[in-house]
Amino acid sequence: MDQISEEFIEQVWKRLEDGKRIRRFLPGQGILHIDRPLPFICVYRYPAGYTDQVTAGLVKTEASYLITSGENSNEVKPLLYKIAQQMTKKFGAFIIFEIWSSPVGQEPSIDELAHTPTLEIFSPGKQLAAICKTFSTALQDMKGIREINNISIATDKPRHPEGLPQLLSEEEMKATESLLLGLRIQPFYINPLNQEPYPFLFRSLRSELSKVFKKTVYDFIRIQTSNKFTNFQMLGRRAVVKAVWKVDQQLINISNKFKFLLLVTPINTEEVWHEFVASHYDETPFFNYRLIPVDTEQLKRELYNIPIEKVEDPTLSYLFRDKRYELDKMLTMLQDRGSNNFLYSSLQLFGKIEDDLVNLAEGILAAYPAYNIEDREYLSPEEFAVLAREEIQYLKAQCDIVKSQVEIRKDISGLMVSEGNLLIGTNASIAKERAEALIQHEVGTHILTYFNGKAQPLQQLYSGVPGYEELQEGLAVLSEYLVGGLSKNRLRTLAARVLAIDAMIKGASFIETFRMLKEKYEFSPYASFNITTRVYRGGGFTKDAVYLQGLVHLLKYLKDGNDLKPLLIGKIRQDYIPIMQELIYRNVLKPVPLQPRYMENKEALRKIEKLKKGMQVFNLIEDQVPA
Repeated sequence: MDQISEEFIEQVWKRLEDGKRIRRFLPGQGILHIDRPLPFICVYRYPAGYTDQVTAGLVKTEASYLITSGENSNEVKPLLYKIAQQMTKKFGAFIIFEIWSSPVGQEPSIDELAHTPTLEIFSPGKQLAAICKTFSTALQDMKGIREINNISIATDKPRHPEGLPQLLSEEEMKATESLLLGLRIQPFYINPLNQEPYPFLFRSLRSELSKVFKKTVYDFIRIQTSNKFTNFQMLGRRAVVKAVWKVDQQLINISNKFKFLLLVTPINTEEVWHEFVASHYDETPFFNYRLIPVDTEQLKRELYNIPIEKVEDPTLSYLFRDKRYELDKMLTMLQDRGSNNFLYSSLQLFGKIEDDLVNLAEGILAAYPAYNIEDREYLSPEEFAVLAREEIQYLKAQCDIVKSQVEIRKDISGLMVSEGNLLIGTNASIAKERAEALIQHEVGTHILTYFNGKAQPLQQLYSGVPGYEELQEGLAVLSEYLVGGLSKNRLRTLAARVLAIDAMIKGASFIETFRMLKEKYEFSPYASFNITTRVYRGGGFTKDAVYLQGLVHLLKYLKDGNDLKPLLIGKIRQDYIPIMQELIYRNVLKPVPLQPRYMENKEALRKIEKLKKGMQVFNLIEDQVPA
């Protein structure tokens, strides 16, 4: 565009009047982006002769922003006036943030920037002290940013960069009921040696500054208008550009090229068990695995060629980087399968075992000695498959997105959900009184969250965000309790997995861990073998600690008064809940289509309310009334 014409300004006015999105390029490397009608806009003007793309990037995270050359200020003023006029018409008031950095040649030294980053707020007067206080407090509360002590508020200085005119005159702001706030920031996020951003610091600053703007706007409109937003996150972006979904798809394409859990699970477990028995439990088993069908180095190259840095939205950018890190670790683990390095990567991926968790596991095994149930009835794999298909039909009746299959297979032992399908080992033997608990574990949790995630535009929610296993398995075990199927033996198994992993990390061999479970904790030889196999597979797989750990963290989450339903949106981890809530406020995510059967059961709902009053793991066994 050569110039900002009256015709262009009228087009912007009309689109805003119709509630439509605007994204147009302006003269001098400028851009106008308005996601939808909103009561604010963030502005950055390039100084004459100096194009600071880094500082301009600080406003690109916003749902409403204007970037332009300072030389075009006179052309931009009528455009901004019309935007303010239309937005005040819709919301009752309008706020303009202008951000700029210290002029070139006036930056402090690197040492000064490192210790005393300075920000200055420019306000029209003391009558707006409350809004400036919100602005200042939000700046001080930014997380992940070095401590910012030097935040000043100027009420007697021009609210614009030196050498540039004010965006709107006092009369224009009064006529449009607009507030103009300026923010001058020392460029501590830019390396003065090459004028490039410090990547980690800049990403944190961009994300946190976005929250600062929204919190300030939220407080402003709450006080100045009757238009009530219920949360500051509702002021964030809703429209997501195609490039974002392309990055999401590229990450999922790589994730779908290998089935990680199957590739680290032995395929000859039953054969090895018989050989282990024949050796009188004295010879370390040798496991076979599926051939790895991908070139891990090639996939890593593809992974880091995905241009995540081009995603302007800080929340989605964080999700994508987090997923890339996880995929990188998984590919490294496949490369290291069968070696000690596999264990080190597993610890990085799933976290270390905390002493409190080990102590809890020991307490569970001390409180609940081994016992056998006489005349126990068992279901065959075929009989259990019938029950599973019935439960899948229950989910399908809620939403036709469910396309789950049940397969009985020779190459796995026990039960496993893979890509929304339930896999049952031909050797699986399911106690009849545990059937409903396992149905809710596998179908009512793992399959349900897979398809709830599948219903969302963000595909990570069905494939699993990094670290989702802890919350996912915690939910699955909790579902067993809610339907009255969490037995002492089941809890003993979860505790034994923690102690087996702890022993492995401390250097115990397969045989030593097996004997500890069999002799010290009195598990049957076959149960001891299964637990030890799960832990030592691949070279040392620490995932199994998340079952008990996830349950403990989930109980605390509920005790804090939180709701269970938001956790079912997909395969997420607990600290992603605020992120999911933000994306829901922004209408990026959709309502959850599926809920488990126990959400309609009075006894299960009673138990959930009881959990919110506070319960420990041991209390769950004492409260096992079937739902």
